[in-house]
Amino acid sequence: MFPLVSGVAMGQGPAALSISLNKDTFDPLDLAGPDVAHPLDSSAGQIDVTASAAGGDGSYTFAWTLSELGDSGNILAVLAAGTTNQAQYNTLTLRSTASAGAPPAEVTYRIICTVTDGNSDTAEITIDQPVVAINLG
Repeated sequence: MFPLVSGVAMGQGPAALSISLNKDTFDPLDLAGPDVAHPLDSSAGQIDVTASAAGGDGSYTFAWTLSELGDSGNILAVLAAGTTNQAQYNTLTLRSTASAGAPPAEVTYRIICTVTDGNSDTAEITIDQPVVAINLG
């Protein structure tokens, strides 16, 4: 006969560290306006995503990083990467310098959140933000 241990599964430690986001995808962000409005800036909060961590030791730090994909014409620029050490990432701002008469520029910003727990275990998740820049002339 084996002794009964209540409330604890023998041989199992805490759950592995994991991370999830409050959304799976972003709708494209349109930076469109007449020539007199360019350069045209996005506002804080237009790109807004929140990460949730679970498992690990229960103490979490967040680190957000950003990379730009597909802007061969250098039409878009990051004005401010925003607050990158909180669970919510919502203060990124971008600038469009699209020229009048130019075709729409379609750019993707890859946003990565890495969570680290007190044991230095890490988990990472990625979401892409499509952006369309248009100068309406």
